[in-house]
Amino acid sequence: MKHIDSYNDNDYINILKLLQDEMAVIENFLTSIIQNNNFSEIDDLEMFYNDIFSKPVIKKHIVCKISQIYKPLYLSNPGPHSKGNSYYHLILKLESEEINWLDNLYNKVLSRFIRFYKHFFSKIDNYFISMNSSQLENYQQVFEKIKEEVKVFIDTVDKREILSRRQQLKTELLTKIPFGGLFYITHLDNVASILKLGILSHNLAHSNGFVSTDISNQQVNARRNRIDPNLGGNIHDYTPLYFNHKNPMLYTLCKNTDRNKLILLKVNPHILLAENVSFSDGNASVRSTKFYNNIEEFNNINWTLINSGSWNHYEFNIKREQSRIMCSEVLAKEKIPSYYINEIFVYSEETLEQILPMFPNHLGIKTSINKSLYF
Repeated sequence: MKHIDSYNDNDYINILKLLQDEMAVIENFLTSIIQNNNFSEIDDLEMFYNDIFSKPVIKKHIVCKISQIYKPLYLSNPGPHSKGNSYYHLILKLESEEINWLDNLYNKVLSRFIRFYKHFFSKIDNYFISMNSSQLENYQQVFEKIKEEVKVFIDTVDKREILSRRQQLKTELLTKIPFGGLFYITHLDNVASILKLGILSHNLAHSNGFVSTDISNQQVNARRNRIDPNLGGNIHDYTPLYFNHKNPMLYTLCKNTDRNKLILLKVNPHILLAENVSFSDGNASVRSTKFYNNIEEFNNINWTLINSGSWNHYEFNIKREQSRIMCSEVLAKEKIPSYYINEIFVYSEETLEQILPMFPNHLGIKTSINKSLYF
């Protein structure tokens, strides 16, 4: 996965967006020529192409070379290039190794878009060249796909920018959180649904049939199915996140489940300041656990233990209490929108290859392998 940075940086989607925007400029230019019946300006299309394909993110990955080639009849005594003795030749192709890898991942959308650009360029030599109906239909499908992908990307960028302007956790509170973010543990089968709908509460996800594979402990879940007055509702109506995911739950899952199927979602910690978000000083399934709704009560959590990541070398009663504390949670009512998810971590390249075609990068979510986050 040596090209994962280009994937996470959205080079592919940014190129598609730029080419989509410039396509409108070219179409207007060509429409103006035919409306004004001034075909002498068609040569300016070369200038448009040179400008478009010299943009840094495009130039990095795509080769664009324009030249004029003499017609065979004029090779012996060519003279200056003209419409009569030469024709334009365009080399336009995906060059970098990473853009070709991304193009395969995206089912050759960019390659097909480039072919359309080549067709437009051919109008320099013959403006009246046209495409048949099947070609037009094929390219229209490509355009719609690009618009859909770009729209998702732009929408989530806007939401993340709005989120970044909201109130942020104070540095002294943020530094208490071990991995700089909050974690949700799920099964690979549930990732597609989460990317589409966000992280849903137990009741919301199960009542609507959105859970493909449930990895939760059913006995523990049964104890969570209760109303806590301090929380203000049923625990199952809240989406749980861990301050430190390397806790007894993940340890048990790694021991009894295929780690390749376990996915870690890292959530923006500033969600603690959102409405209807609480936090606990231990596992919410244990009745002795206390819930807090005010960030000023953050120090009620045992940060020393949570940051130590250790709970398994004490006598039984102490160990049980340590285990409870290690599973301290953040609870968001009903759902956590996908734009709060910052990163996806997986255990293996095999799993990463299954995640990438779901395109979490469109949602601004970086994806990577990190075995150290697992047991």
